[in-house]
Amino acid sequence: MFRLKKYNLDKNKKQGIVTSIDGVYLKKRAFLYIRTRLQMKHIGLVSAEDSFEITDLRIKEFKNARDFELLKPEQLYWNNTDEANPVIAVWDESQKIIATLRLIRVNDLRETSNMLEADIPVKVSFPGLVFNAAATRKSFRTQGFNQLLRYYCIQAAMGHKIQCLFSPVYQTAPRVAFMEKLGYSCHVFTNTWQNKLAPHCPRVLAVLEQDRFLTALFILEKAIPDLIKRFPWKGNPIHL
Repeated sequence: MFRLKKYNLDKNKKQGIVTSIDGVYLKKRAFLYIRTRLQMKHIGLVSAEDSFEITDLRIKEFKNARDFELLKPEQLYWNNTDEANPVIAVWDESQKIIATLRLIRVNDLRETSNMLEADIPVKVSFPGLVFNAAATRKSFRTQGFNQLLRYYCIQAAMGHKIQCLFSPVYQTAPRVAFMEKLGYSCHVFTNTWQNKLAPHCPRVLAVLEQDRFLTALFILEKAIPDLIKRFPWKGNPIHL
């Protein structure tokens, strides 16, 4: 006859994993613990409740950037632009934001120029989508989180008939080579009045046109399949 045994819990209970019941390993409990922790990882829209964490992440990582010097950190504070536009982020298993990006829809050349604080150095189509205020925690850089954010943004762009994606970047940024592989074309700004940052290298406008969106998604799915699996989208969709 099957007889239930008493649970003898050891100190590992505090860690969420019980190692033995009368000498039997609790594999099921360990599995459930790990699965729950993994489910906490996700990507989605942020709200005003996240504003302090977003501001802190932006300022900290912009100050540590190698491609420019941050001159006006107050311009990175959560503001009306954030309230009016989608801001997305990646959360780790401890519910800490590790990467973020803001999306701004632009409908003509004037809006784009005003948003980027520069003359647009290439002929483009509209409506467009500007990616800006991007930041990733130092310990998570070069792991593909910027591309994970880009992956979901391209999906949203396809669903809202966006014609071009605009990403202001710096010529020596590590992500530029991969962006060109995705199909972005890069154009040096010839006239800019941006005064938030003092660049250490040329600032360029990376442009991805609508006819390359699908190819870019396929490349991203092959490049970061594990991140896409481990950090699913959670919550409301991006509305542009």
